[in-house]
Amino acid sequence: MSGRIFNITELSTIIFDVDGVLVDSEHLSCGALNQILSEEIDINIGADYSEVIGTSNKDAIKFYLNKFNKSSSNDLVMDLVDKKQERYIELATKSLQSFENCELFIRKLVNSNYKVAIASSGSLEKIEFSLKRVGLLKYFNSLSSSQEVSIGKPAPDLFLLAINRQHARPENCLVIEDSIFGIEAGKASGAYVVGFVGSFTKAQLLGAGADLVVESYSDLIELFQL
Repeated sequence: MSGRIFNITELSTIIFDVDGVLVDSEHLSCGALNQILSEEIDINIGADYSEVIGTSNKDAIKFYLNKFNKSSSNDLVMDLVDKKQERYIELATKSLQSFENCELFIRKLVNSNYKVAIASSGSLEKIEFSLKRVGLLKYFNSLSSSQEVSIGKPAPDLFLLAINRQHARPENCLVIEDSIFGIEAGKASGAYVVGFVGSFTKAQLLGAGADLVVESYSDLIELFQL
């Protein structure tokens, strides 16, 4: 673990991103995006998705359409969003997994009376599919999606929505995120933020403002002394 240790006793609510945090899906989600953009509009976005990780499908597709000087009409964007979602579900149905000790950590949180919530750039359909697929949906009674806010990450709106739904105060919340945009959004909401290494390096997550960076759920279990 690296970063600034905060007071665990002040926390009441833990807010999780989904892709890259609860499910090992970034390669599947970005792969689906790559396939659809190649098939539908003949562009190759390569294998570096760092410019869009943490954003919604809509924002990611608009980014690449603009980058490659393609039409970005709303009808085209939404058609590509739907096709990308279908392709992700197809790929994830075959191989989606969670992370070692992830469920154990969540179960220990719940048993220790922490509130747990979701704040993801994915659609509600994708969130529910992914969490159900790996057996984690049962732990969460609050799912917040970027579909429900006007501005997605790195704006704080999504995390503020999740915090409000838990009737919590930002200073009593901890966000767990794997992306630069997610960390920036979490910090902007006023919550503490833990970066989860995977999509980005420890140095990149700390540079984005994470209060602490961990490399595994074993680190989080140790941090919370669960």
